[in-house]
Amino acid sequence: MHLKILAAASIAVSVSSCATGESMSRMNTYKFPVHTVEYGGESFRVYDHKTENALMVSPSLGKIVAVGAAQGATFGLADTMTPEKRLEAAAQQHLTNTGRGGCKITRGYLLQKPMFEFWYECPTVAPKV
Repeated sequence: MHLKILAAASIAVSVSSCATGESMSRMNTYKFPVHTVEYGGESFRVYDHKTENALMVSPSLGKIVAVGAAQGATFGLADTMTPEKRLEAAAQQHLTNTGRGGCKITRGYLLQKPMFEFWYECPTVAPKV
């Protein structure tokens, strides 16, 4: 059992070892705990930014380990990354789940494979007169 945990951890580290200092700094600006979102039969991990309207989204840890294993077995030739649109849909689902269903994703980009960062805007409420 310990061997499986060690193998999973080493694969996850190897997948994340491509991170730049800038992306690592950006990832540290997100809040914990992680939220789990179910979308399309898959689990995703979603983090809310501490001060900005941004979300960091990644596949489940199991999916990340599977991606790392596939890439390692094929010497990086297999691109088994979750498509950005599925991650974006999971981010939108998280907004809905947390009472922000009126907010919309405006843009997103690859933060560090396989994590994406998505920015969103929420409608402003006009003051009542």
